[in-house]
Amino acid sequence: MSSSRAVFIWFGIVLPPLLLTAVLNYFIDPLWCFSHSNMFNQRQPGFNERQQKTNRLYFTGAHIYNALMLGSSRTAYINQYDFKGMKLFNYASNDMLPWEYAGWIENAETIKGRPFDTVIIGIDFFATAKSFEKRMKKTFEAPKKYLQRSQKPLYRYASLISFDALKFSLKSIEHTYTPTTSDYDRKNVRRALHIYGDKKEDHIKRSIGEFKNVLTEEYSYNPEFVNHLKELKKKYPNKRFIIFTTPVSKLWFDTFIVKQNRFDLYGKWLRELVYTFGKVYHFMDMNSITTDMRNFFDAHHLYPEKASLIAKRITAPESKEVPKDFGKILTDRNIDDYLKDLKKITTE
Repeated sequence: MSSSRAVFIWFGIVLPPLLLTAVLNYFIDPLWCFSHSNMFNQRQPGFNERQQKTNRLYFTGAHIYNALMLGSSRTAYINQYDFKGMKLFNYASNDMLPWEYAGWIENAETIKGRPFDTVIIGIDFFATAKSFEKRMKKTFEAPKKYLQRSQKPLYRYASLISFDALKFSLKSIEHTYTPTTSDYDRKNVRRALHIYGDKKEDHIKRSIGEFKNVLTEEYSYNPEFVNHLKELKKKYPNKRFIIFTTPVSKLWFDTFIVKQNRFDLYGKWLRELVYTFGKVYHFMDMNSITTDMRNFFDAHHLYPEKASLIAKRITAPESKEVPKDFGKILTDRNIDDYLKDLKKITTE
């Protein structure tokens, strides 16, 4: 066989699957490198939210936003378009912790080319777990690494011939016909299907189990937690920060706060937030939302329509949609009395 014929045959074997992969990956765009939308890419798995959201900002434009939101998956379920009077980008992603916050702000402002007016952060109690932070630092890269990847020449075009990306393109198509519990649309809005019966019970048990070691046997309060917050304030002294605590179900609260005799550390967590930022919108307590399991699809994730009540409490406090007891404002003037009253309710 001549060398030219061998090359021709090789290209005939290799090129068709590469071209098909590239076409399908472009059509679905699982890594969010492009802005087009069609009926088959409206239910996309958040398989690498840190990279996907960085790509979205970098390739589709950060200039339209004046506010940024950070936090874990609990915060990711809040619709960024529900913040009245803001053009907000929801940069929250799975297991995001305080050590990352400054890096994500820096990424977003590097892409935008100027500062964001406001940064909203949803902070979780599990962020105080020393072992969890250590584990997540090994699990996730530093924020700048994700931006550096987006900035690589031809990155988004090289991603088109990725067979790993192809797996998620195929999943997106599959989810079009058989939606899963949670997916993203093309506007960076995370959605969740309502689930019931045994399926919901399985979700609840699994979500409690995820925290079993982190918040029980191996738990110790991370002394670096408050230092991360102070460093954030020091780096951005003129930034307008809006801080809120993420709500969890009464079951989650009872399991990891009450039964673990951890109320004093819960109070320490709140005081560190209040003393660092001055004011905190507090949703992680006993209220008409958190005591009703119908509002959650597991033990600690609100359905998106309920999570959006957080946005309304912060930016439209007069809204009649938000229960009056959901989202108390804590300051150094009322936090001691608040904790005293809550302890009576939860520990008696």
